[in-house]
Amino acid sequence: MLIVPVNKLREGMQLADNVDSTTAHEYQTLLQKGTFLSSGMIDMLKEKGIKTVHIVGGGIEDASNVKGSYAQKALREQRDRERNERIGKALRDLDEIFDCNEEIKELSQTAVKKVDGIADDIINDIANDSSFLGNQMIALQNYDDYTYKHCLRVSMLSASVCGELSMTPDKTKEVVVAGLLHDIGKSNIDHDIIIKPGKLTNEEFEEIKRHPLIGYNILKAGGNYSPNVLAGVLYHQEKYDGSGYPTGIAGDKIPLIARVLTVCDVFDALTSNRPYRVPWSVAETEEYILGGSGTHFDLEVAQAFLRAFNPYPVGTMVQLSDGRHGVVIAHSSNVLRPTVRIMGKFAGEELDLMNDFRFLTISVTGIYTGDDYSS
Repeated sequence: MLIVPVNKLREGMQLADNVDSTTAHEYQTLLQKGTFLSSGMIDMLKEKGIKTVHIVGGGIEDASNVKGSYAQKALREQRDRERNERIGKALRDLDEIFDCNEEIKELSQTAVKKVDGIADDIINDIANDSSFLGNQMIALQNYDDYTYKHCLRVSMLSASVCGELSMTPDKTKEVVVAGLLHDIGKSNIDHDIIIKPGKLTNEEFEEIKRHPLIGYNILKAGGNYSPNVLAGVLYHQEKYDGSGYPTGIAGDKIPLIARVLTVCDVFDALTSNRPYRVPWSVAETEEYILGGSGTHFDLEVAQAFLRAFNPYPVGTMVQLSDGRHGVVIAHSSNVLRPTVRIMGKFAGEELDLMNDFRFLTISVTGIYTGDDYSS
């Protein structure tokens, strides 16, 4: 592995570690480990103020030749174009399905086929490209915050969690389809309530709470979806302790498909822009999810989500609650409590935060730019 300044990067270099934004307030994974860099990605890293990245290879010249032939470059660019076209088409298709100008009674066969195709594309892209999910989560932030964009992101997030839970391809497909359609019921709710920038009144919230049942009825009417998909749509607002809606069921009585959607739904909602608040950081949101395990969320599903979206990748610079700075060098079973090597005055000391409870907060401060920290 090699640390390479961003201004020395070349197309075709492969990332040896995730690349994350440099401030805790704006924390997000920009590019994932294994990504082969394009010129657009390099420009984006420069714009984000990233100084160095970890590259596969034994030297800059070696790294620059990784997958760097003209033919391979052309294939990668074609793949990226095709993938972006699929995402754009998915958004347009979902727009047509969600934003018709009349109350939706059931989905047409054309809509059913479109959703099925989108689900297949998501599953294939995530399975075949390790950079797909992280890059698309960022790219989709550039679109307006319509319900269908949220549904597309939730379905992508859910597909990754299904992998961590070792779900079968058939079950994964059901989760992704349910993710795409989990908020279809909002299409039949007063749009002014859906986009209201401030706090909802009690009456407005009661109206919003109807959307899972409305969505369930829309999908059931067409007879095109399995009981598992219907259950995901109906129960995605239930909470593990029974305090959710529309039925108040609890624990393992909530189908697994709905428990997966619940975590992904909340994560995307909290990390997205809203008129009435700034988005939470990934780390803040994952702390919230872990803290809500056993009450709002199923612990096993929450842990699977955290494994899929680690907020402190190895190489992340952090500040501990006592003011000391360090770099993340390893992870335990709880990705929110990594092992940190202290730098500065106390350089060299290693703290296993999983078992050291003196440090209750960890703030991301940047990406490590010094010598190899793993030795």
